[in-house]
Amino acid sequence: MESGGRESGGGGLVAATGREKHMGKRELYQPPWNFLGLPAELSNRSAARAWVLPVPYEATTSYGAGTRDGPAAIIAASRQVELFDREFGCEPASKFGVHTMDMMWPAFDSPAAMMGAVEETVAGILRGSPAPEVLAVLGGEHSISAGVVRGIARAVPSKELVVVHEDAHADLRDEYEGCRFSHACAARRILEVCPIFQIGIRNISEGEEKFRRGCRDVRTVFAEEAAAGRRFLERLAEFVRGKRVYLTVDLDGLDPSIMPAVGTPEPGGLSWEALLDVARTVFREAKRVPVFDVVELAPMPGMRGPDFLAAKLVYKLMSLALLKPARRVL
Repeated sequence: MESGGRESGGGGLVAATGREKHMGKRELYQPPWNFLGLPAELSNRSAARAWVLPVPYEATTSYGAGTRDGPAAIIAASRQVELFDREFGCEPASKFGVHTMDMMWPAFDSPAAMMGAVEETVAGILRGSPAPEVLAVLGGEHSISAGVVRGIARAVPSKELVVVHEDAHADLRDEYEGCRFSHACAARRILEVCPIFQIGIRNISEGEEKFRRGCRDVRTVFAEEAAAGRRFLERLAEFVRGKRVYLTVDLDGLDPSIMPAVGTPEPGGLSWEALLDVARTVFREAKRVPVFDVVELAPMPGMRGPDFLAAKLVYKLMSLALLKPARRVL
């Protein structure tokens, strides 16, 4: 019998990798409380090629709240994600391993202080030994991306760095409600470090539109263009080709019919398939994607689908970053 996620060993969930040795044996313990519920040999810091940094920060949200609970919800849901992936013809996690770091302690002195803490943390991880081949940052609100990009810039050649930004909102305000590090300013702060390519935008203020039109370092694919086909992927490929890319995914960029658990939902948006086409283009054409984030999940009581989608997305992005697909999914 299938449970919709991991296979059962007769008495509780069993970690998927290596579970064959447990078949027919009653399990007394649940899988480890880490991303994907991986056993020690696949979640060890020194061996894992992918690391997860949970950042449960929420201080500047301006509508719905709850993003501070996003990282824990993603990790919890990930323990139900099936590890086998038809696109890769294997269990990708068993090939690269995933180390889940402790939750980052939020700095509530000020948003600027939190961005500084995120910057130091990300730079330290990328310049450390051992260091991950890909770092997955779990938000938390989108403001954390300003700190993430600054940390990346301290660890990689800045001339090679660009950002791909999937979102419903342009996030190009210079300040919002008196704060320059608001979630509504994430893209503007990123632009202080490197160029940005935005996809799925369908909410933008008059001031942001004026700024966008006058800034050569920001390129925007609005939601209606993204919905009309995949022609923009050629421009995206050109933008990331040969670059080191930071991919930032605000989950409200997805259609709220599949991702309602966000603080600022907007009608329309990308489908799951369209988002994966964006990701495949980025990972195929980029020189490297050292960091990506998935932010703005605001879990809804009794609704597991959004949490599971976010967890599955994180796993898929890791796999695209570290493995070559075996075949195209039909």
